[in-house]
Amino acid sequence: MLARAAGDDLAGDARDGASVDFAALARRAQAARELQVSDRVPLRQAGGYGVIVAAPAPAAPGGVVLGLLGLHALSTATISLLEPRGVDLLIEDASAPTDRSVLGFYASRLGSDAVISDSQWREWRSAARDRITTQVDVADRRWTLTCSPTVHYRSAEGFRQAPWIMLAGGLGLTLLTALLVHSLAAQVRERLRVEQALRASEQRLRVVFNQSPDILMAVNEQGRIVMVNRPWPKAPDESAVGHNSAKILPKGLRKWYRRALKAVFTSGEAEEFQYSATDWVCWQVRIVPLRNAGRVEAAMVIATDVTEHRMLEAQAIRSARLATLGVLSASVAHEINNPNNAIQFNAAVLKRCFDDILPLLRRRAAEGGGVLIGGVPIEQAIDGLPDRLAALLRNSQRIQGIVASLKQMARHDPGEYAGAVDVAKVLRSAYSLVQHQVQRYTDDCEVVLPPALPLLRGNSQQLEQVFINLLLNALQALPERSASVRIEVSVAEDRNQVEVAVVDQGCGIEESDLACIFDPFFTTRVEQGGTGLGLSICRRIVENHGGSIDIESVAGVGTEVLVRLPVADSQTARDLGRAPPAS
Repeated sequence: MLARAAGDDLAGDARDGASVDFAALARRAQAARELQVSDRVPLRQAGGYGVIVAAPAPAAPGGVVLGLLGLHALSTATISLLEPRGVDLLIEDASAPTDRSVLGFYASRLGSDAVISDSQWREWRSAARDRITTQVDVADRRWTLTCSPTVHYRSAEGFRQAPWIMLAGGLGLTLLTALLVHSLAAQVRERLRVEQALRASEQRLRVVFNQSPDILMAVNEQGRIVMVNRPWPKAPDESAVGHNSAKILPKGLRKWYRRALKAVFTSGEAEEFQYSATDWVCWQVRIVPLRNAGRVEAAMVIATDVTEHRMLEAQAIRSARLATLGVLSASVAHEINNPNNAIQFNAAVLKRCFDDILPLLRRRAAEGGGVLIGGVPIEQAIDGLPDRLAALLRNSQRIQGIVASLKQMARHDPGEYAGAVDVAKVLRSAYSLVQHQVQRYTDDCEVVLPPALPLLRGNSQQLEQVFINLLLNALQALPERSASVRIEVSVAEDRNQVEVAVVDQGCGIEESDLACIFDPFFTTRVEQGGTGLGLSICRRIVENHGGSIDIESVAGVGTEVLVRLPVADSQTARDLGRAPPAS
């Protein structure tokens, strides 16, 4: 700053060496750790010559303070003590080259014979018959002071005091320099304090700006980026400033963004819109005008990926529908239970009655006579009625099991994972709930369970939802009824995990789809009403249980979904074994 202020007063005559190397002068002051003085420099406003003074800054290690010292005022003040006695004064820099040694010249107001021209200084000096010359060390330079009387010289009193006057001038110069350095040091300290506070504030703002999950950028009317918190997509190491802002957004979003940006600069009002891509990715974009003196000069763009938010909304809607379905199922189950209980009771009564009359029927059949019971010969009735009554009772009990499963599914799930889970029981319940779908899609569906399975720690309702989803996916993928679905359960070799494999001979999954099969809203069954949330929810539930879910598939051959769930440790298993299973 001081170098720039000093430069404003320099005459800039390159022939006189006015071009001062400020950096070199500053380095000299840093190396010497004391004042350094430059060669002479012509002054534009004050006239005459001056020098640049460099001093190490005490408040800023490694810093240097620069000042401009004009010599014309100094020589005028000094010689004024000799007025009006007719004395000329020449100040020279003995350390400078001969052609740039003259620093200043004072011509007596009583009249001087000297010609003020660089080419005449030597002639003046040689022509002066009576003169006094002395040398003074000024920082790292040596100056020569020469006084000479003119033809109008009146007294030698002041002339004899010239060395003392110059000494006083030197002391004054030193004091002036010290005051200058002190003042400049105070300014430098204050400037450094302000700059450090600004840098700290800017750094905090930059951290918040750069770490925002949203795309934040300021753009001009042409859509060029002025400031952004993302790198340029095509060159991550390159700044995006100056590029087309639309290119940093997803491709499908760009057309809508350009329209909204144009509307903001035209109307001066904020714009907001949402965009959903074909892959279910959803963006929310807000564009706010930035005004200066009432005119919209730029716009702030905030682009937010709200896919997860939309997924949670869709999941909440689906959960609400399932809750409604659960309430309806519980109501239907209650209505079914009443007649089914009557059927079970009457079936049991009929069986006991048939057992009582069976001997009578056999005697009557032995007597002959072609008796019919319900339009069936008595011999066939004796053999067939027990089976029919047993089938009636068995199917009634099956209805009772389905109703119990519906009630359990409709029961409120507190979302806890600390209950005892019997995997075999959960699988049987899930299988019974999809029994109608099994009969609809295949003739070959089998659940293979080992004799004994360790208990898990978790939430049986949520795991039942997982296996229902996986079973339905497998069934719906079958191309024909002869294709099979197998559910195989095993314990890992280290006995730390239970593995449930759902294997189908369905159409399989394309390799390009496997990478995004667990993504929310991804589905290949849009026409059949698929939402793309089933597998995403399954993975979240399994991971909440500390397990994993993996899929292997070959298009046209089939798919295997492997669910691994951790076994409860021995102490937890004992505790869970004493506690009632999680509902």
